[in-house]
Amino acid sequence: MSNVLAMNNDQELVMWDDAKALEEIRKLFAPKLSDMEFKFFIGLGKASRLNPYTREIWAVKYQDSAPAQVFIGRDGYRKAAQAHSDYDFHQCDAVYENDDFDVVNGEVHHKYKLTNRGALVGAYCIAKRHKSSRPMYVFADLKEYSTGKSLWNPQTGKPATMIKKVAESQCLRACFQDLLGGTYGEEEFSHQDEQSKMRVVHGNTNTQKLKNMLGIGENDDKESHDGVIDGDTGEFIRTESGDIPTSQGASKPKKRTMDGESNAGESTDRLSIEQLDKIEELFAIKGFSQERVKKALGYYRVQEIEQLDSSTAQNLISQLERA
Repeated sequence: MSNVLAMNNDQELVMWDDAKALEEIRKLFAPKLSDMEFKFFIGLGKASRLNPYTREIWAVKYQDSAPAQVFIGRDGYRKAAQAHSDYDFHQCDAVYENDDFDVVNGEVHHKYKLTNRGALVGAYCIAKRHKSSRPMYVFADLKEYSTGKSLWNPQTGKPATMIKKVAESQCLRACFQDLLGGTYGEEEFSHQDEQSKMRVVHGNTNTQKLKNMLGIGENDDKESHDGVIDGDTGEFIRTESGDIPTSQGASKPKKRTMDGESNAGESTDRLSIEQLDKIEELFAIKGFSQERVKKALGYYRVQEIEQLDSSTAQNLISQLERA
């Protein structure tokens, strides 16, 4: 992978011109794209000089009959916009109900104190090109994007950060449509990705079922298929039981309660914020729909990522990284 990340004297990434590197990029970051869709992906990556290995750009094809979606991370939007010859500046901030916030003819007036700002309302972003008479303005309403879960959870997550990512991505895309048109920020797809259908998953052991559900070894499975996950309910129908091995030495997952106790009465370590962020990141990179996330978590007998203990969270991370 060192050749892929090598840079030339002009500090430009050379991966988009390397045939061997493109094979690896297609396998890891755009596996289901048609040849034409992958050509578009290459062209965009080359023009924007974004790096898929640092999660600046990737692609997802939810259904064979639907066009592929190209995703750019918030840092990818920043990098591409700031490298554009017409980039002047951009600014983004969150808005709370007690803020003094007004927009007149596209000009933002925003004042606030750091205490008692009230509930989060949304976020705005302005971005300006050199030759434009005034900046591009976008406001993202929190209620249109928040799921209230994981990083959107107001108690345990980072909803202000998330909604600012939406506003910033949309504004930079609108301001630099010539470069970033046809792309999306992953936070914008929190609801739309429900269109993705989870395939029926077969396997004769719990391990194989999980591997198939995560897309691991999908084309290399030579075992008999005498078990199934119901494609509509996500419920396991077992014909043969099996243990769940883990790469980190974790034991078979137990159902975890919200107070941190397992169903066997043993104390469990809560997953860390870093593990939570990593799982969210991997679900996005792998193009998991909300339904597919639900079924993957259901395998560990939990409904939310926050309900995983540290060992099972690490096991899930390991499985996702291999997917």
